[in-house]
Formats: sequence, C-alpha cells, structure tokens
Amino acid sequence: MELFDLHGKVAIVTGGNGGLGRGMAIGLASAGADIVIAARNQAKTAATATELRARYGVQVLELSVDVSCRHPGEQRRYEHPQTS
Repeated sequence: MELFDLHGKVAIVTGGNGGLGRGMAIGLASAGADIVIAARNQAKTAATATELRARYGVQVLELSVDVSCRHPGEQRRYEHPQTS
C-alpha cells in the first residue's frame, strides 16, 4: 500500500536541484507527481531532472529562476531554457 499517490499532480519545487529541495523533488516524484524544478544552477537542475525521469518515469520541467529578492520592488529574473 502506498502512503501517497500523486499521479496526475504537478509539484513546483524551488531549489529542487540540491539539498532539501532535491529531497522534496525525489519524494514527490516517488509518489508519482510530475515535477517543476525552479532553481538557479541550470547544470544541477538538468542532472536532477534526468535522474527523476529515469528513476521514477515522471515528467520534469526545468526552469532557470532566481526567486531571491534583495530589495523591495526588485524584479525577479526568469529564463525558460527552451526559449532563451
């Protein structure tokens, strides 16, 4: 019996290419969720996405994103790898 079944769901994980975020992405993928990894380091994101696809058969979208905001009103940067 599976504790969680997340098939058909999508999880967005910021910082999903390392540390706690990567652990969350692995846990969610192991329960069947497709994953969006939003992180700054594109190489680490690609490696984690490849692992999740191979290991769990889920779909993974890789986004190069910096969600830090050092100053009020500062614009956040987003680059979609397929269009940049």
